Amino acid sequence: MKIKFFGALFFLVTFVSCELGTKLTKDTKETVVTGTTSILVDETIFPIVEDLVAVFENEYKNAKINLIAKPEGEILRLLKDDKSKIAILARNLSRSEMQYYSNKNIIPRITAFGEDAVVFIAHHSNALEAISIDQFASKLKGTTSNWSPSIVFENPESSTLAFLKSELAIDTLDSKAVFSMKDSKELIRFVAANKNAVGIVGVNWLLQPSLDIEKEVQNVKILGIHTKGIIDGKPWVKPNQSNIADHSYPWTRKLYLLNFQGANGLGMGFASYIAGENGQRILLKSGLSPVKFPSREINIKGSLE
Repeated sequence: MKIKFFGALFFLVTFVSCELGTKLTKDTKETVVTGTTSILVDETIFPIVEDLVAVFENEYKNAKINLIAKPEGEILRLLKDDKSKIAILARNLSRSEMQYYSNKNIIPRITAFGEDAVVFIAHHSNALEAISIDQFASKLKGTTSNWSPSIVFENPESSTLAFLKSELAIDTLDSKAVFSMKDSKELIRFVAANKNAVGIVGVNWLLQPSLDIEKEVQNVKILGIHTKGIIDGKPWVKPNQSNIADHSYPWTRKLYLLNFQGANGLGMGFASYIAGENGQRILLKSGLSPVKFPSREINIKGSLE
């Protein structure tokens, strides 16, 4: 059940007026804009969530959100074990996952707020410019020896690996052709240092790299995905904000906030914020695609003849 923005906005306006001036302490009552909460975040989309939280906390001084980066598989287990109430994933819950919570009479509030892309990266000196999906799938299955690069994922439980296995209908990967790291940072560092590696990562890490991997990001390049036709004069497509939004770049995925709080807490307020005008503008500036492009006001100076 998605959060209705305008209804949630009413709570934001109501609570912010009465909670301003309250000093944030461990005993501060949690409302939609005050108190402290923790959110599990899919590690592959951590940079954009970190930006959203920073702006939210700056606007609502009495709110504190602790972000905990984890791979998708671990997040899903923690939610099922009721060890966390709020999570941000790069996909919605599956039908079987929704049924699991329904059987427990739990109805999460689910808010879609953006879209990102899963991309291939290689060392900047690598002659490879684009990837053939069929050839890539054969490499993962171990049915081809004609493609030399090593394939590197962030983590065995990462959402990008789960995404590709789903997209390509692959259950088992060739262990000789595929390697995994600890997280996205480690993957980017590995590809930046190895000319024969191809990594798969969330594009957000390349658009908004943390300070400790800026140098490594400059040493890698995004590869295109081969298409059946010609796009912008080339037989492949690379991700940009426009083709993520219209899905002409094939590997896109929506971002969701899952709220299991069951009350009007900070999770609800943050979900309303990131799905609203300000949150969507942050997505737009990040290079990702918001689910709703913010309106633009046009100011006309002088008079029209």
